[in-house]
Amino acid sequence: MSKVHRIGQFVATAIVASSILSGCSYVVKTGANVALGFSEKHIVPPILAGGDTDMACNTGTALTPAVMATKDMGADPTRMAVLLYSAAGLCAENNALNAELRYLRASKDGKVTEAQDARIEQKRWAALAAERQYTGYQLFAERWQAKYKYKLGDSCPTMHKDIDQTVYLLGMLSGLQAMTNDINSGGAVNVPKDIAAIVERGMTCLDNTKFWGAPMATRAVIWTLLPGASDGKPDPYVTLKQSMEIGEQKGVRLAHALNAVAAQASGDDTKIRDALRAYAASRAEDKPVNPEFRLVDGMAGQMVQGIADRYWTENTGVRAADDGMSNFWDDQATTGDDELFGDSVNNGESPDTGGAEVPATVTEETQP
Repeated sequence: MSKVHRIGQFVATAIVASSILSGCSYVVKTGANVALGFSEKHIVPPILAGGDTDMACNTGTALTPAVMATKDMGADPTRMAVLLYSAAGLCAENNALNAELRYLRASKDGKVTEAQDARIEQKRWAALAAERQYTGYQLFAERWQAKYKYKLGDSCPTMHKDIDQTVYLLGMLSGLQAMTNDINSGGAVNVPKDIAAIVERGMTCLDNTKFWGAPMATRAVIWTLLPGASDGKPDPYVTLKQSMEIGEQKGVRLAHALNAVAAQASGDDTKIRDALRAYAASRAEDKPVNPEFRLVDGMAGQMVQGIADRYWTENTGVRAADDGMSNFWDDQATTGDDELFGDSVNNGESPDTGGAEVPATVTEETQP
């Protein structure tokens, strides 16, 4: 075989191999994109329509690595990933809250070692929540800026699809939550503090009525938190009230949760109680829940419940009772639990022991 022939044969072989490999790569990329497209169309809507926030957060924790693996296949998992990272962050936030409540109880009881341990645990969970939420925000920011050729917070992309607008909202909120959780962790993740200003400007790109009053409520919260952010802006609490009315009508109470966040940050008892009562009133039987966004409404409710539990624990050592958003420890004589156990506690009698005296040690052990 001549040298020229051998070279020609090598080149032909290389071309065939390249074609086969590139074809495989194309097939993998196409398959990954098809799978993601199917998920966005047929799986994401039922997830958003489901009201079980614990199931959603566990789903986010379990599925995020698998969805992110499609990025190495050449696919774009951003829209799915932002939702899943947001849900996974919720799990870590819940664990951080439980550790914080343990810290508050231990502090009230003078249990220094347990309080220190609980605070360390809280910071670790807050750091994980911040990391997940910031990762989701970064994915969203990078993809949206590349796709729409604009800088986040400086101008508005032209988003025609509802899912793109929903992801935009969730991505922005993830950035804000990441910043808050990073502060709670002691700055373990180093989330940039300028995200708040970017989110405040970026929320003007969404229709406030379409998205349940959440865009303006988010801006109003930032106005209350950042020095100088409210200059030249409407009254933040009036804006929050207006947004809550929209959210109540639309059946998604995210604005109520943001109002509670602002109230908690203010440290004002009156504002906190008004915010909790407003949310409780919005959950009356005659108030609708948007069937397409039960998950978002449920996440908002979980945020408010966390604020209520923290407020009650700081003041009483126990979480909020079932009616703890409407009635508080100093403006009611009893709670449902008091009525249930009142006779045995007050009279020292147990209905199961025929009136026998309840030992003091048992009474102490069953204290919440």
